[in-house]
Amino acid sequence: MSKGFSINDILGSTKANAPAGQKMQVVMLPAADIEPNPENSIYEIGDVSMLKADIAERGLRSPLEVLPAKGGRYMLIAGHRRWTACRALTAEGVAGFEVLPCVIRQSQGEDDDLIALITSNATARELTDGERLRQYRALKQALERKKAAGALDGRIRDEMSRITGDGTGTLGRLNAIANNCVPEVLAMVERGEITMTRAYECSKLYKVQQVEYAKIKYASMPPITDMSRRAAIKYLVECGLADQLKKLDYVRKSEWNYADRGLDAGKLEPVTLDLTEGETDALLRIEPSGCYNFRVRMLDPADTNEVIAESSLTTRDLFDAAKRLYINKDDLAAYKAEVKGKRDQERARQEEAGKWQALARQELEAFDSWLLVTRLKELGLTIRERKMADGGRLIIAVDDLTRFSGHVDGFQYRECFAVRLGPNGERAGRDGDINALEWYKRWYSTGAGIEGYIAEDIQRAAREAKKK
Repeated sequence: MSKGFSINDILGSTKANAPAGQKMQVVMLPAADIEPNPENSIYEIGDVSMLKADIAERGLRSPLEVLPAKGGRYMLIAGHRRWTACRALTAEGVAGFEVLPCVIRQSQGEDDDLIALITSNATARELTDGERLRQYRALKQALERKKAAGALDGRIRDEMSRITGDGTGTLGRLNAIANNCVPEVLAMVERGEITMTRAYECSKLYKVQQVEYAKIKYASMPPITDMSRRAAIKYLVECGLADQLKKLDYVRKSEWNYADRGLDAGKLEPVTLDLTEGETDALLRIEPSGCYNFRVRMLDPADTNEVIAESSLTTRDLFDAAKRLYINKDDLAAYKAEVKGKRDQERARQEEAGKWQALARQELEAFDSWLLVTRLKELGLTIRERKMADGGRLIIAVDDLTRFSGHVDGFQYRECFAVRLGPNGERAGRDGDINALEWYKRWYSTGAGIEGYIAEDIQRAAREAKKK
């Protein structure tokens, strides 16, 4: 059976919560005539089962604090959890809690009443991060109104510290979170999805980064829009860097090297472009970032300290636009003529090379009729030779088993080895040099290169013939 609230509690505890020099007047009020304070939504009632069990066993040991309300009712200032527990006991049929001991306070005004409510809750129990954040905002607003009305001496932060017991560091972090975090992050704090520490880290970021950081503790910056990118390039090419870009070579250079040693991005004066009249409702901030890079940021027109997107541009990104404006048409015409001449020369060279290659292919196709050096039947090897233009010899050895089964255009064997002999019969390098290093005179695997090797010798012989 509940002990309820004893007379000793009333008479013996009157000074506990009374103003200095006054006794606390405790009266018994019907619990049904007491209503919760709307401002108490700052705090969570939470689970009162343990409190309810304690009150059922020991009674209500501290009176509630109330204010007179309309229609003869009363509104709570302190004791919402105790009142909730008592109402639950009555609903469950536990007697003794139909009337509750209360201290009736007189309203000192909305802000002072709110401060009294916060004071009664601030240190009564461990608050959740959401409660602390809501408490901070409500208390600060109330104190700011009192300060503006001339009803508060001293600093607001000092008064908040006195009421809540929080140090200046904690209050500073709460202030940063309340003022700088976007509503989504604040809601995540209140729902207990992130800690106050994570929210404080978010408060240091730009608003567009905060939600992503709150979720995964990493935040990328969105890239600027295509329109903003085009606007930045247009400004840099036509205004910011025009004097430098006009002097560069767009004919013989590409986007990778046209600006090398010819352009210094650091000379660009930072500028802010107003794009609020266009498709992108933003300000565009362009700044140099090194010798060949630029940082482009989109700023929120309502708060220019807020960056909503950011990208980097390089001189490579400016090439196409600059080339269209500044290319020298006379140089371009001369360059095209030069390229055509080189292309024609290369085509002629390839045709000439193709002629000698065809002759070499014919010789190799007739390899089996070359002068026989030796045939090692027991090893399946055949060695033949070709007379070279310098009077030396090209010795080629083939494995008879590597001969193609059908006809092929050119050399009839899959594999061969070769060695070059000079006019004096000594081993020479592949080009006939008798002074070549030892390793260059050894037998070597010619592979497909043998055709080109012989083509060069045929061409060499033709040149020598012309000289004679």
